[in-house]
Amino acid sequence: MLAQTTLRSLLAAFEQPVDGAALAVWVAVFPLYHVLYPRIARLLPGRTMAEQVDTLRRSWISRVLAKGDVLEAAQLTRNLNMVNTFLASSALILLGFAANTVVTRADRPAPDAARIVLILIVLALAFGYFVNALRHIGHFNLTIGADPVLVDRLYGSAVDHFSDLLARASRRYTQGIRALYSVFPLFLWLFDSWLFLGVTVAWAAWFLAQDFPRRPR
Repeated sequence: MLAQTTLRSLLAAFEQPVDGAALAVWVAVFPLYHVLYPRIARLLPGRTMAEQVDTLRRSWISRVLAKGDVLEAAQLTRNLNMVNTFLASSALILLGFAANTVVTRADRPAPDAARIVLILIVLALAFGYFVNALRHIGHFNLTIGADPVLVDRLYGSAVDHFSDLLARASRRYTQGIRALYSVFPLFLWLFDSWLFLGVTVAWAAWFLAQDFPRRPR
């Protein structure tokens, strides 16, 4: 019975052809694009913002290890901790509001109910990404003071190891913040399908401009 009700709600969310088209574009812009982005980056070496930032981050970690200034590393990553903690809390609060809407407003139209459930799923993913980013940052701060020779022995390269930790944290942060971005067009879908489609396309253009910046002259 529950499965049938859920299926009817999902089908009701596509009352018009534009609903299906808009959701397909949203899937391509948010989950699909970010799944394929690492492969695209490998095909375009030196062209992506993520690769440029990774190169600069590696250079900074190399200098920190050479100077042995653990305090500098901890201070500079503190802001990353604060931002991810704030965003994880925000995602959790929004998740609570959305869940409360589903529970207390059982009389909502079936299309709205299905769309709110999708918002719940995306907010839960965003929360998970931010918490995972905090885990990597915490591991970095706890181990950055270790003997680089020992880290080299365990992981092959201290610079590679610590760069990889912060790169993972950065990727999880980006995935989390973009999951939050994706909630905005989903929210607009509750009011107008064309608005949902238009804002999603605008996000796509902005992502491409941000992820593939022009080469400096």
